[in-house]
Amino acid sequence: MSLEEAKAVGAFASALALFQQQVVAPKENGHVSYKSTKYDYVMLKDLIKAINEGIKETGLAWLQDTKTNAGIVSVRTIVFHKDGYRFESSWTEIKTSGKAQDVGSAMTYARRYSLSTTFGVNSETDDDGQSANEGAPQFEQVSHDQQKLLTNLFNEMAKTTGKPAKDVQKGYLGLTTIGALRHDMANSLIKLITEQLEKLTGKGKVGDKA
Repeated sequence: MSLEEAKAVGAFASALALFQQQVVAPKENGHVSYKSTKYDYVMLKDLIKAINEGIKETGLAWLQDTKTNAGIVSVRTIVFHKDGYRFESSWTEIKTSGKAQDVGSAMTYARRYSLSTTFGVNSETDDDGQSANEGAPQFEQVSHDQQKLLTNLFNEMAKTTGKPAKDVQKGYLGLTTIGALRHDMANSLIKLITEQLEKLTGKGKVGDKA
């Protein structure tokens, strides 16, 4: 690595650190209901707003690459710094039925997941924003109830689509395990699968649109 490249990396790291100090975690303003239980999640527009506010005066900018192929939705987040450094996240991929509504829901989830993990933004409810001023955000891990519900949802999707449950789970999580999910992303995934199941079974819409 040349001296100029090293300086660019250092400037990017400093800008990201400033962002982490400035960002205020977005509220969980989205809601989805499943079997009389309500789950909250961060809406994509609120996450984008929080990040755009947090990057002010940092020299950072971002964009997302999105693509679909054979029903697979793929998203990655790219972050630029004014001094020339560019960071590209890995691709987040989700398999769908290929129908327009399913692709749209999966795209929203993938964009939210990629953006949140790339910037390290805590998308848990933060009433006073104090956590943003105490260093890097801390993430709550998936709960036992969320893991149990996701397992049930994967099994229901398997029955509905006629595919093995392990293949259904892999389609949504890739190599990630349920236990490795964050609490907020587990709720987002619960929303996505619940909406897809209700469309497949003809039960109608639930929750708020992301």
